[in-house]
Amino acid sequence: MYDYFFTFRSVTAAQSGAKRLEKAGISATMVRTPRNLQKQGCGYSLRVPPGYGAAAMEQLKQSGVPFSRLYLHRDDGGLEELKP
Repeated sequence: MYDYFFTFRSVTAAQSGAKRLEKAGISATMVRTPRNLQKQGCGYSLRVPPGYGAAAMEQLKQSGVPFSRLYLHRDDGGLEELKP
C-alpha cells in the first residue's frame, strides 16, 4: 500500500492540519519529514493513509491550512511529488 505526505513549513501548521483532518474524520499522523523531502522549514509532515489523499488535500485547502508539498509514498519505497 502507499500513503501520502503533506509537508509543512512549521510545526504549528502541521498541528493545525492534523486537527482539521481529525475533525473531518481523516486519520493523519504527524511525523518528521524525511530528509530527502525537506526543501524548506522545520520538517514536519502529515502522513495520510491510502485512499484519503484527495479528501485530505481538499480539507486542508478549504480550511486555509497551508501545506508546502504533497508526495505519494509508493510501495517500492519511492516518493513522487504530486501537483495539487
